Amino acid sequence: MTAVEDVKSRVDIVDLVSSHVQLTKSGKNFKANCPFHQENTPSFFVFPERGTWRCFGACASGGDIFSFLQKIDNSSFSDALRKLAKETGVSLGYRSDKSDEAEKQKIEVLHSLLEAANDYFHRILMYSPAGEEARNYLAERGISEETIAAFKIGIAPKGWEILKKHLLGLGNKEKDINDAGLIVNRGEGQEGSYDRFRDRLMFPINDIDGHTIGFGARSLDGSEPKYMNSPQNKIFDKSASLYGMDRAKNSLESGEPLVLVEGYMDVLQAHQSGFTNVAAIMGTSLARKQLNLAEKYTKKYILALDSDTAGAEATRRSLENAWDLFNSEIIRLRGISQPVNVKRELPNLRIAHLGMSKDPDEVIKENPETWRSIVSDAEPLLDYLISWEVGQQESLDSEGKLAIVERIFPLIGRLDNPFEQEAAFSKLARALGETERTLEIAAGRPPTKGRRASPKRTTQESNKGANFFEGDPTEDHLLGIVLVYGEKAWALWEKLGIPALPSECFINPENAELWKILTSGQPVEEAEAIVSGLAEQLRSKLVIELDENTLGRALGDMVKRLLERQIKSQEEEAALAISSSLDEDGVANLVPPEDIRSQFVHRIEELRKLERSRWGRPLGGA
Repeated sequence: MTAVEDVKSRVDIVDLVSSHVQLTKSGKNFKANCPFHQENTPSFFVFPERGTWRCFGACASGGDIFSFLQKIDNSSFSDALRKLAKETGVSLGYRSDKSDEAEKQKIEVLHSLLEAANDYFHRILMYSPAGEEARNYLAERGISEETIAAFKIGIAPKGWEILKKHLLGLGNKEKDINDAGLIVNRGEGQEGSYDRFRDRLMFPINDIDGHTIGFGARSLDGSEPKYMNSPQNKIFDKSASLYGMDRAKNSLESGEPLVLVEGYMDVLQAHQSGFTNVAAIMGTSLARKQLNLAEKYTKKYILALDSDTAGAEATRRSLENAWDLFNSEIIRLRGISQPVNVKRELPNLRIAHLGMSKDPDEVIKENPETWRSIVSDAEPLLDYLISWEVGQQESLDSEGKLAIVERIFPLIGRLDNPFEQEAAFSKLARALGETERTLEIAAGRPPTKGRRASPKRTTQESNKGANFFEGDPTEDHLLGIVLVYGEKAWALWEKLGIPALPSECFINPENAELWKILTSGQPVEEAEAIVSGLAEQLRSKLVIELDENTLGRALGDMVKRLLERQIKSQEEEAALAISSSLDEDGVANLVPPEDIRSQFVHRIEELRKLERSRWGRPLGGA
């Protein structure tokens, strides 16, 4: 098994895509609004059993884990491979120790710069007259000096280049300071840079090991934005970070749940009062990568959102997002085979009800025991959502009840366990003051996703796509011919009118990358070692010399075979997408989306043309 195959076998495409896109179950597959173009109706599908994804909308693109990461990060195949190899612990033999060492040194430089900036901000807050306003603000919020010191809170000075000059004075390079997200280049046509953070209360954000990786910054003078963060870079990704998690992780070892709050002050007040199992999502919506970070330490979570966050709709979206996130994770874990007699621990999310116009900071400051009770009484997420929807209605008349049903039924329908669906339906009926029979007569049953009609996905099945490209003779043979015959092969290709072959037709991602290099005219020898090494292997496999007639026939046959395979694959994906939509929408929407149906028809037409083509029989062949 090659390193690429090893990486692909370890990465679940559903996990990868859902860390960037909010997926919802659609039959055996998953769908979402495409992350690569704007749309209102989902046209983006993930096919776990095939290990592929495809957009049936404006993009009309698709691929595997590598192509998705390349497209979402705007990166090369090599970058995507390195990133996934690092996450999965796969060693890439072609990477030199020198390259690894350079990467390590760069990260150390960024950590060192952020630590130096943090020290500077903290000293100004604690000991400088420039920090007096911030010290008074924190005192008014009930934050002690001990907590300020423990979390190393600071203040960014008001000047435009004060931090930059300080860091340059310590011997740092301006480019490194920029890469750390501490300064901003001036606008077009202007030289120089200036401090990103000015006159702001600074909250250092740490990774799980306590290294500073970025900052959250709050304005004290009412200027907008009220909060801003470090930009995403080599070591900081806000959607993959939890403020205070480096401290909270120790409390989770005893079995306490992780309490997730919105803001920095909530965390400070909680830890100051002894509730050290608290971390902040730094916003109103929990992200997949934040859950990935936390699940290494616990499966039990309590979400405590501010009551006055941003109105009812924002709260609803945030809760429904959390529901989708946890439900998709439960479905994924249930699809992984489990040893006999080993109990599966599934993630469990409950919601803490803070009351009107309260946030955790205020509740804890007023009465720590009230906070303890609120956390202890946290409700399961779906129960909370039902109660919350009931509370949002001015009247529980027939119209109000119907509005609640329209909100809750889709959530119940996303459950893949029929027993859980029945229990949720019963809870909804009770909350509406109706019998289950009355609710069913009035509104029917929630739409289901096949009620686990498909067998569980085992780890092997979920990575099925990883085995598609092992030892693909057609791909290898075509690449070998082009590598050995070079200009002669290309000239014959043009003479015979053989159509262009997209790199997407290569299932092996290494082969696809090599094909991109060959068709771009880039010297293979100058490409990454993994590609040039592959090229040497493919050259060595071609031991028979081919005359022009045989060479042309081989090129035509292999291109036709690869195009036919690709068209059939896309046809199958279109059929799967249509089938998934029917499974989900049922009788109410039997007509498949027009864009998917049109592509389905287009693929069939392409296949028929391919079958009638003659360029697969070049130079007068029979």
